[in-house]
Amino acid sequence: MNRVGPLFLSDLEMASLKIAARREGLDVGAFAAIAAVSAAEQQLTLIPLDRRQEMAEFVTARVVLNRIGNDLNQLVRALTNGDEELAAQAVLRSIGHAIRKVEAAADHIARNGKRD
Repeated sequence: MNRVGPLFLSDLEMASLKIAARREGLDVGAFAAIAAVSAAEQQLTLIPLDRRQEMAEFVTARVVLNRIGNDLNQLVRALTNGDEELAAQAVLRSIGHAIRKVEAAADHIARNGKRD
């Protein structure tokens, strides 16, 4: 076991901590202290590796939803110019795509169950 302050770490945990500290240009103790305080002050959100894909799905859905907002603006412009059918179809496709992405991410989380 490795010790950093009052923490006892496995060899793998210590290696990970050393790599992260080196990446930030800090010694291990300073890095551990900053990470712990940041998490305690909710300035740092810790995301388990198995949840990162789920988060990526929601980020992708958010990007699609932002595009829908842009498409809606274009639809309003098209409606004022009389070109509503093609613009409306494009917006509906974007909305459908966004709904499917959000539903897929929510289904994935529901299938994997709530983690404490």
